[in-house]
Amino acid sequence: MTKKKVKRVDPRQLGDRELAHKWRRFYDAGAPVSLLMLGVFVIISGFVLCFNPTMLPGSEDGRWIFAVSLLEVCLLISVVSLAMGFYVAVYEPQVIRNHARGAVLLVFLLLVLVVMRIIAIYDWPRHLMVAPVLMLVIVLAIGYSQRFALGMGAFAAILSTIVLGEETLSVFLSICSGMGFSVLMLKEIRSRSYLIRVSFYTALVVVVMVWAVGFWMSSPLVSILFNSLWAGGSAIAVGFIMQGILPVIEAVFRTATAMTLQECGEASRPLLKRLAVAAPGTFNHSWQIGMLSEAAAEAIGANGILCRVGSYYHDVGKINKPRYFVENQAENFNQHRELSPTMSRMIIIGHVEDGMELAREYHLPRILHQFIACHHGTTLVEYFFHEATKKSAETGSNVPETEFRYPGPKPPSKEAAIVMIADAVEGATRAMQEPAPSRIENVVREIVMKRLLDGQFDNCDMTLKDLKKIEVSLIKSLCGMYHGRITYPKSEDTDIATKLNGATKTTF
Repeated sequence: MTKKKVKRVDPRQLGDRELAHKWRRFYDAGAPVSLLMLGVFVIISGFVLCFNPTMLPGSEDGRWIFAVSLLEVCLLISVVSLAMGFYVAVYEPQVIRNHARGAVLLVFLLLVLVVMRIIAIYDWPRHLMVAPVLMLVIVLAIGYSQRFALGMGAFAAILSTIVLGEETLSVFLSICSGMGFSVLMLKEIRSRSYLIRVSFYTALVVVVMVWAVGFWMSSPLVSILFNSLWAGGSAIAVGFIMQGILPVIEAVFRTATAMTLQECGEASRPLLKRLAVAAPGTFNHSWQIGMLSEAAAEAIGANGILCRVGSYYHDVGKINKPRYFVENQAENFNQHRELSPTMSRMIIIGHVEDGMELAREYHLPRILHQFIACHHGTTLVEYFFHEATKKSAETGSNVPETEFRYPGPKPPSKEAAIVMIADAVEGATRAMQEPAPSRIENVVREIVMKRLLDGQFDNCDMTLKDLKKIEVSLIKSLCGMYHGRITYPKSEDTDIATKLNGATKTTF
């Protein structure tokens, strides 16, 4: 017998393939373009920091000095910017992939740098630098997250030390204290006056920091007083400015504060009023899902208000054909009896696209669109798929499962996934004849497992631990909604009234 020759693989080829794969991932993530944008930011920042209207490089020696200082500053900013880039890649990777978001972030940082440089060039009070950094971190806390805002605020604070060069300790600590306090206070903006209150509290913290550093450095009392007034006044001014431009921030970052969401969740909103009139069953169903999803979201630390308001709007597409959905149908009357499964499938799936059109027509915040588009993901319209399968069995043809699936996309966030689960379990529980706690528990777990195995949570960072907490919360809420009731015995007076009513009917 001849032995088979074993083909040996050159380790260098494996290394080359692995390196090529890493470069492909690096390129697909959008990193090259992001690095190019970061390089442009470094160069422009260097010119901003080296620019001085009183020392324009007219002579050859002046140009040389300017070029050397520009190179030194660019190297310094490059080190800090690379650290910032790694921070962004770890905690907000969508900024790397979405170049428009990355460009907006870099433009904000450049504006902060320009304002700080203007303050330094014209010898204005240095503590005015608190204002641009506070505005930056408030914008990022609203548009992204508190952690990301703190990181970018630290980067801006470091830039302030480069701008000042000397006497940086008081300004640096004032910026850091005000930045940290304001960001931690901005978890939710539930009222229009909240930003003003935060700005006053931040001003108090900044003033205390200025006085503490001033006493520690044995600065003159007059200097400490004026520095604290400039720093505190800047913090208060930021609150009023941010309150005015808050709608612009929400539009740019396609997000919504808790205050805006609460306004959208009022039953008097035009689209919700239209839903209540045209599809009262769907309106009630959406309100129940809002209660379920808010409790489940709070159980895993997600945005409960966003879940609740998103639930109110998730089925607005049923407004156009309300009688084709079971919660709006009269008893013993089903519109789908006269339709083929394929036509019914088109109507059922079509409510998602109808809902998106209504969302655009009524200018709903972009963050609410995901609940309309994704509340079914790519799940199967099971009832009509089985009906179509039965009919096709008679003719010997096959029905592709893909034709009876929703177009998606799958939920991109935990909040959208929670609403998907709550929508399914509320409908399944409502259809039960006797919703006992044990049966509710089985239904909830079955639906969650079915969605998990169907890959509906692939696009959101949902963990098994989160799903377990969501299950527990939904079971608790549903058992409270469908709790048992005591059958009260009829009183003697009620029996007499019943007999009299019967006698009256017999007489006439």
